[in-house]
Amino acid sequence: MMELPKTWHLFGDDHLPQRLLLLAKMIERIASKQLQVEFGLSLAQWRVLAFVCSDGPATASHIGSSGEIDQAEISRAVKGLLEAGLISREFAAGSRKTMIISPTRKGENLYKKVREHRRIYFSSITQDLDRDQKAEFDRTMEVIGKAVIGLRGNGSA
Repeated sequence: MMELPKTWHLFGDDHLPQRLLLLAKMIERIASKQLQVEFGLSLAQWRVLAFVCSDGPATASHIGSSGEIDQAEISRAVKGLLEAGLISREFAAGSRKTMIISPTRKGENLYKKVREHRRIYFSSITQDLDRDQKAEFDRTMEVIGKAVIGLRGNGSA
């Protein structure tokens, strides 16, 4: 039987957000390794590529704020994606300052491959949850997410 990390219950049962952070780190560590080994992408590069392929061309700032990604991390990711020919970056119409990031055809093709791989991985880690459990977990995360945003908005976080 697989064991959870020793820190899972470190702060007691009333620290659900701590467990959520730990779970996210566990998933992120595996995702990062899979992306690097199988596709030559960092997690940050994947996030940028996935954003512009699914949401459309955007500025680095918009990608960062939408995905809670640090601007320095986005900068490094964009540089690597540009070098790999997976995205292009051009000035926004009528601007000499704002740069718009768009996927190239090569980037879109890679996105489709990685997205399917990610779908299979996520299905495998949630396979023991039935439809109702998945829906409840999703609703619970949404409640927590809105609470975090509320606290951020009033300066508490």
